[in-house]
Amino acid sequence: MRFTDEFEITRSKADDWFDPVLTIDTKLFIDPFLIYARELVGFEDSHIEVIDFFNDAFQLISRTGGDTRHLLWRRVEAILLFPEVQELCLGYSSCSTKGSGSGLGFSQVISSALWEAVQAGIKHFTHFEEVGILREGIGADRISDITANLLRHRFAEYTRIVCERHCIPLKSFRYSRGKYNREFQRWMPCEFNLPENPYNNLPVLLCPDAYLRSLPTISAESFWDYCFTNENETLRNDYSADITRKVDKKTIIDFARRYPDIRQQYIDRTEQRCPEPYNYDRDKKGLIAWYDSTTTYCLETPLALHFITEAEFAQSLDSLMEEFRNFVENNRGWSLLWNENRTPKAEEAAQLLFLGIVKHYCKANNIDISREANIGRGPVDFKASQGHQFRALFELKLAKNTRFWSGLERQLPKYQQAEGIAIGYFIVIIYNEKDLERLADIQQRVQNVNAETGYQIKALIVDAQHSPPSASMLQAPNNKVLKRTVPPLGLTVTMVYHEKVNTLQL
Repeated sequence: MRFTDEFEITRSKADDWFDPVLTIDTKLFIDPFLIYARELVGFEDSHIEVIDFFNDAFQLISRTGGDTRHLLWRRVEAILLFPEVQELCLGYSSCSTKGSGSGLGFSQVISSALWEAVQAGIKHFTHFEEVGILREGIGADRISDITANLLRHRFAEYTRIVCERHCIPLKSFRYSRGKYNREFQRWMPCEFNLPENPYNNLPVLLCPDAYLRSLPTISAESFWDYCFTNENETLRNDYSADITRKVDKKTIIDFARRYPDIRQQYIDRTEQRCPEPYNYDRDKKGLIAWYDSTTTYCLETPLALHFITEAEFAQSLDSLMEEFRNFVENNRGWSLLWNENRTPKAEEAAQLLFLGIVKHYCKANNIDISREANIGRGPVDFKASQGHQFRALFELKLAKNTRFWSGLERQLPKYQQAEGIAIGYFIVIIYNEKDLERLADIQQRVQNVNAETGYQIKALIVDAQHSPPSASMLQAPNNKVLKRTVPPLGLTVTMVYHEKVNTLQL
């Protein structure tokens, strides 16, 4: 449910804020450079506030001599605690609004980064994001959390004004670390009047559209792009003649530390640019449009899932998977997986589209759907469950993904083994005929995995080719096929439920 839907409001021209989904984090982040470039009403001098905080911490850490046992070092670690600001509904936890947060471990990372900045010859900061170029473990989510914590009081006041304009009820919420006090060098408690998120009982903070991006303007990746374009000769002399744009962050950090002048030139050049927030209309990463489209489809195409036995649960999931395929192939869902220049979007867009269909139907049928649960040796895409008895895992891949077969033959079975879950779905998105040809033996491979593991894995192939012809155009009068469509799998799958074996013809 979006914020506007939950509180039944209609946006006006005065509403320049991002409309968050209250149950799912959107993978966008607050970019402090956008705040620096355009300080809106209520955010005047925000950049100075953030930089003063970090320069104070920088000065304290420089007096420790790098001794992590020093009293000042411990004081810096205490003030550098930046818990995740769940109230914004932004970040990486894309099936809820609760992420990993930023505890003491991250505070130690930032403290070490500040000391490394001292060693790199930095005397003060103009943009704190620069530490992300000098240290691993400081990415878009961490930079966003830091900015949100330091400016929480500003986001709170901004939200209060929006809510009062729309007559949205407010509650008082207390924060033990509401605002940083430079005079006392400590966080002070604050109380803010904010709307309540009914799905987690936390407050909601709204953020201006103009401050969100999918990656920070100043980042290790952006720095390397600058160097590759403007300092290519230096890169080739330091590394090799065939150095590329795609390198690991360790290489970027190494270069940034050794060339402070180039790093400063990059900062200066970035300040001369006119940074742009995320383009919500183009939505190149598919982070926005999926929600409204899948909501409309599920409302117009209700699906009732009834099950008492495990076999009926599996059949219900089959129906759910078919609705996803129908949405993509026959209801223009495919259009949300392509960019304007007719290039396919990344796997993330397909996963969000799948999540939209599945989450709405699961919620309507009292089935819990969670994303990227930490299972076994890594994250599985989705997990559906109703209690402990009815559970299934879902892995979604693009057919062009270089690790495609590993997802079917290794990842998904490993997750199932770790969780003790028999039912697994392997969903494959194809963008062209070449993708389809790659799946020629998928039926046999699925059968082999099921025979080896005793699990019930089903493969679902979804045709997301651009601009497919209408159903009436699929065949000519002489029955000649004009468009190749995805055939039914026709698999016989063995299902194992607590030593009970059933056979189902798909």
